[in-house]
Amino acid sequence: MLQKQQQSSCQSHNTCTYSNESDTESNESSDSDEDSDENGTDTECDIEDDCRSEECESTSSCSEEDIMEKLKDNHSKSIDIECEDDDDEITGSQNDVSCNERTCMHYKYSSDSLTESCSGSSEATIDITHEQQDQLLDDSEVTTEDSDGAKRSHNLGYRICGDNIDKTVCSRYMRLDRKNNSLHYFHLFAVQSRVCIPRDEMHFTSMPDKTEIAATLLPSLNDDQILKENVAILVSRILTNNLKFFRLTFQELIQWHIKHPYYKEMSSKSLVVPLGILLKNENKASDMIGIVNHIHHYVPAVPDIQEQVLSTGETVDVDQTSLHTILFGGDQLTCARARSAIDNKLNSQTPHKRFMGMEPVIEDWHTKVNFLRVIWKYYYNPKSSAEHGTLFQLRNVIHRTNVVKDPMKNYNACDDFFVLVIESHIVALAMNILGMTNADQAPDSSILPDAHLLWMQPDDFRTNVLKMLTLRIVDELSLNFNNFMYKDTDDKVRQYSIQLSSLGCLYLEYSDAIREGDGNRVLRCWRYMLPIFASSGCKNYAIEAFNLLLQHDYILPPQEAGQLIWGRFINVKGQPGHNIPNDLHMEHLNRILKQSISGLGANKSASAMQRVAQALGAISPFLRNFDEECKISQLKGVHNRQKAEQDMKILLTELAPIVSLGHSRRHKTFTNPRDPLHMLSYSELNAWIEKHIT
Repeated sequence: MLQKQQQSSCQSHNTCTYSNESDTESNESSDSDEDSDENGTDTECDIEDDCRSEECESTSSCSEEDIMEKLKDNHSKSIDIECEDDDDEITGSQNDVSCNERTCMHYKYSSDSLTESCSGSSEATIDITHEQQDQLLDDSEVTTEDSDGAKRSHNLGYRICGDNIDKTVCSRYMRLDRKNNSLHYFHLFAVQSRVCIPRDEMHFTSMPDKTEIAATLLPSLNDDQILKENVAILVSRILTNNLKFFRLTFQELIQWHIKHPYYKEMSSKSLVVPLGILLKNENKASDMIGIVNHIHHYVPAVPDIQEQVLSTGETVDVDQTSLHTILFGGDQLTCARARSAIDNKLNSQTPHKRFMGMEPVIEDWHTKVNFLRVIWKYYYNPKSSAEHGTLFQLRNVIHRTNVVKDPMKNYNACDDFFVLVIESHIVALAMNILGMTNADQAPDSSILPDAHLLWMQPDDFRTNVLKMLTLRIVDELSLNFNNFMYKDTDDKVRQYSIQLSSLGCLYLEYSDAIREGDGNRVLRCWRYMLPIFASSGCKNYAIEAFNLLLQHDYILPPQEAGQLIWGRFINVKGQPGHNIPNDLHMEHLNRILKQSISGLGANKSASAMQRVAQALGAISPFLRNFDEECKISQLKGVHNRQKAEQDMKILLTELAPIVSLGHSRRHKTFTNPRDPLHMLSYSELNAWIEKHIT
C-alpha cells in the first residue's frame, strides 16, 4: 500500500488503482442502441482504438476564476490547456484503498450549505453553445414536495464522460519528412441527469466496521430473491416468443417492461452536450495530467479566500474554496488513469490542485463485454467441437463462423450467439419439464393438467400459473449466491448446461436492466459480478466493482450516490426500454466524429478536427431538418434482431438430451465444470474485500 503523507491536509479518495495486468477493453463503434459493430480499422487506414500504456500521474489544476471567460471563447478557438508541474514524479500504482471513518464522513456527511450554494451553478461551466447552455440550465432545476407540503428545489446535476479517439492519417507520398501521422486525442461529452435525488433521500447515521462493509457489498438473501423474480419475468418473455402454447395462453399477461421508481424519467430523452476533443493522448502521463486538469474546470465551485495572520504577524491568503462533486465516467483504464492522477495530487495545498470534487466512475458497456469474456473463458473451447451441448459445438452446428474465441474482437456476433444459446437452453428446459417434444405441442405433464383449457381461465389464475411455471424453471438454475450447495452428481454434462444457463440469465438481467435504465437492478448485478471477476482473475474489474459499490454505499454524498446509479444511461429516442450505457454512446460519437474527420480530406489539421468535434451537437439536428425538407424517410436508428427460428429449432434438437438428467456423463474438455460465481467461498470473498479496505 502506498503510504500517503500529510493525510490531514488532503482529501482521500476511497478508491483503488490498478496493476498492469492485461484486462484489455474493446473500443468499437456501433449503429444499434445496445450493441457495437467491430471497428478494428478506420475508414482510411489502420487504427488502434485502445492503445494503452502505463498508469498516469496528475498535476495541479487551474483556478476557477477564468472559467466563464474561457467558455465564451471555447467555440471560437481551439483549447490546448497546459498544466503546471509537468515534471512531477510518477508514484506508481496502488493496490489498496484508504477507507477510514474520517474519509467517509468527509464525503458522506458534507454540509448542506455546500450543496445548496453549488446547486445554483452546477450547470454553469459546461463547454456548450449559448442555446444549449440555456436549455441545460432551464431544465436542470426541478421542484419536489415534501410530506408536510413544503416545496423544495433541487438541481439535477450532470456527468462528464470521456474516452480516447485514435485515427491514423496516411500520407499518399511518404517521405522522410512526410510520414503517416497517428493521432491520439481525448473525446468528451456531458449528459444531464434525468432523475432528481433529494439530498435527504439516502442518509447513513454511522460508519460500520470493515467486516460489516464487506458483508454489505456482496449479494444478500433479498438480492437472490429479487434476481429470481426478475429472471422469471425474462423467462416468461422467452417462452412466449418461442412456444406456441405460451403465446396463445399468456401473451397478454406478459410483463414486457420491469417498472422501477424512475421509469418515467428514464423513458424520456437525454440531454447530451458534446464537449469536443482535447489534443492530448491519455497514454502519456503529461497529457493525462492535462485531461484531468481540463475536466476539473467543470467542477462547480464557491470561491472563498480568507486572510489569516501568522504568529510572525504576517498576513496570508488561504484558499478555502468549496467544491461540489461531479462524476467522470469512462472505461476501466480511463478511470484508473484519472484516479491515479487525482491520488498523486492529494498532498497539494489547494482544493483545485488536489482535483477535489471529481470522482471517476466506471460505465457498463465495457463491463458487459468483459463479463462475456469471463463466460467464454470457462465455457468456450475450440477443442470441444465433438462434445454435444458445448458452446463451440453449438456454434458449429448452426454455422456461426463469426463467433470468435475472444468476444472483444467481434462482440456483436458473440452476444447474439450467446443470447440465442441461453434462450434455447431455457426453452429446452421448459419443454423437458412440461413433457413437450416440439415447440408447437401443448404440455403433457401432471404439472399442468387440462392445459388446453387454461386459456379460458381468469387473468389472475393464469398469472399465478405462469409465475409457478417460470419459477420452477428458474429453480433449476444455480442463481442463489447465499447458502448455495450445488447438487454434485455424476452428470457433468447437465451440470455444464445449468451453470452456463445461470450465468446467461445474469447476463440477460444485466442487459435488460440497462435497457430499462434501472439503476438498482444494475447495481445488484454489480454485486454478483464482484465475486465473478474476483474468482476469474479479472483483478482490475473486480476492484472496479468494489469501488463502485463502495462509492454508492459509503463514499459519495446522497445526490451524487443517486446520480451514480441513475445517471449511467442515455436515451437517444425518448422511449421506454431504449437506454444504452454512457460509454456505448461515446463509441457512437467516436464513430460519427471519425466519419466527419474523414470528410475533411487533406485538411485534417488540429484546429479543423476540434471544430468538427464541437459541432457534433449541431450536425444531427441539421441533417434531420435537411431530410425533413427533402422528404427523406428517417432511419429508425435501431437494428432489429432478426428472427432465428431455424437456428433455435436445431439447437433445441441438440439440447433436448442435454437438459435431461443422465448418469455418468462427462465432457472430455470440461471434465469438472467450474462456476465462477461460487468458485470462492463467502469467507474468502470477505477476506478479499477487507484486504482492500484500510
